[in-house]
Amino acid sequence: MEPKGAIDLEQVYSLLKNPLRREILTLLYTRGEMSATQLKLLLNVSYGTLYYHLEFLKPLISQARRGRYVLNEKGLLIVEKMMRDMGTESKTPPSTSILRILSMAPLMENISNKPPRYLALGIIVIVVYVMLLYTMPLKMVLLYVSFDPGSRSLTTSIVSLGIVLGYILLSGEILSPYSGGFGGLLVASLSSFIPIDIYLVFLLILQYLDIQINSIIPLLQSIFIIAHIIQLVMISSALTHSRGIGWEKSLPASLILSYISILALYYKLL
Repeated sequence: MEPKGAIDLEQVYSLLKNPLRREILTLLYTRGEMSATQLKLLLNVSYGTLYYHLEFLKPLISQARRGRYVLNEKGLLIVEKMMRDMGTESKTPPSTSILRILSMAPLMENISNKPPRYLALGIIVIVVYVMLLYTMPLKMVLLYVSFDPGSRSLTTSIVSLGIVLGYILLSGEILSPYSGGFGGLLVASLSSFIPIDIYLVFLLILQYLDIQINSIIPLLQSIFIIAHIIQLVMISSALTHSRGIGWEKSLPASLILSYISILALYYKLL
């Protein structure tokens, strides 16, 4: 019987010939338990490539829970030896990058992986959003905010919110071959309204300062466009981190929702 912790060196050397497998092992060693989505993003590989190499690494890793991986006892021994032998040559990708910052990846990754912890944040964001819409003569038309001086009814805004969330969840189902992650997708989608909340708070401040909004409409439109783009990126990031959808699919899905919003606003469908 093989003693506990025994290592088949021939098998290990064969595994470690591939640099991507060494990077996977190093990431799991330095960061602990990680999801397949986290590994994919940090390694910049496709899911097919990632799972192909994870299959080879089965002797050294374990699934802590669905879709999340951790080094087993043998894996820890191997990586410790590998890092001693390689010295400073074994490096992990940086935990943050310009791309991750612009895509709101750190926040959306945490929300997608631990939705119960961030559920309160998502609820607060939406409650603030609804209250701000009701406070000012505004209504939500899917992802757009429209001035509606004649009414303060929240019906259109609530319907729009339901359509937006439904679209995002449906996109997550259609575009991803993987199961689960919808809780994280829902909470992350709610949190994507943070930039719009900030924009609405800015409008509220202008209102209390008695500043004539009509005189600075071009500025307000520019600020809203920025907030809208950030929200689209956050929605894409939510789809990527919660459902493992590549950016080449999640970004177009967000843009399509934006186009639908423009059409709904232009043709007064809501």
